[in-house]
Amino acid sequence: MAAVGLAVALALAGCGDDDGGDDGGSTATTSTSAGPSTTGPSTTGAPTTTSGTATPTTAPDGELPGTPVDLPPRAGASLAVVGVAADDVLNVRLGPGTTFDVVTTLAPLAEGIVAAGENRQLDSGAVWARVEADGTDGWANSAFLLQRGTTTDETASHYPTPADRPLAADLVALGEEVAGEFASTEPRSRVTVVDGPQEGDVGEVTLDVLGIGDDSVGGYRLHVFAEPDAGGFRLRSLEVTVLCSRGADDQGRCA
Repeated sequence: MAAVGLAVALALAGCGDDDGGDDGGSTATTSTSAGPSTTGPSTTGAPTTTSGTATPTTAPDGELPGTPVDLPPRAGASLAVVGVAADDVLNVRLGPGTTFDVVTTLAPLAEGIVAAGENRQLDSGAVWARVEADGTDGWANSAFLLQRGTTTDETASHYPTPADRPLAADLVALGEEVAGEFASTEPRSRVTVVDGPQEGDVGEVTLDVLGIGDDSVGGYRLHVFAEPDAGGFRLRSLEVTVLCSRGADDQGRCA
C-alpha cells in the first residue's frame, strides 16, 4: 500500500508510553517529532518485562472508569507490544487509565502478553485491555497491543531487482522510505522505530506501521536489512510481519 508524500512519525525518545496521551490511541500523526505521548524518566535497554516490587491485583470493577466493551483483544489472545519507540516502554497499570499506578513495564518487542478478555472504553475513546504479563495482572492501552501474524520476505515483491532497492543517507531514513510502501495517508499511519538502528556490515532497523485503515490488519512490522553503499545504506532485504487487530488463525492469517 504505497503512500505518496507521507509524513511519518519516527518516535525515538521518551519513556512510559501508555498511553497515546490517553487520547484514544489515535494513529493519526503529522509531525516527524510526534508519536505516542511520553512521560517519566528516560529508559533505555528495557527488558522484555520489568516487574515492580509488588504485584497488586487490579482494582475492583466498581471502581474502574469507562464502559465495558465487546472488542478485541479476546480472552486468551497472545499479544505483542507494537508502536512503542525503541528506547521506550509500555506501561501496564493497576486500572484502565493513566491515573492508575504502573505495576510493570513492557519493552517495545515484548510478546506473550495474555489478554483476559476484559476491555473498557474511557471517555476519551481509548480502549484499555486487562492483560497478564510475567505473572503480573494489569491494564494497558490496546492501541499498543496486537497479535502477530505471518512473517514473510517481501524483498522481491516490492523491489524486483537490486536496482529497485532504495538508498538512503542513514538506516532510519531508509526505514522511513520503506515504510511509505505500507503506510496509508487516510487515515494517516503512525510509523515508529521499535528496534535499532544497528550499523555494521549489515545494518538493521525495525519499524511498526500502524493504522492503515483495515479492520482486520492493524499494521505491519518491517525488519529492514541494509548494506553500506555510497556513503549511506542500500536495502538488502525486507521481512514483514502482519499485525492483526482481531486475532490470527493457526497459519498466522489475520481473522
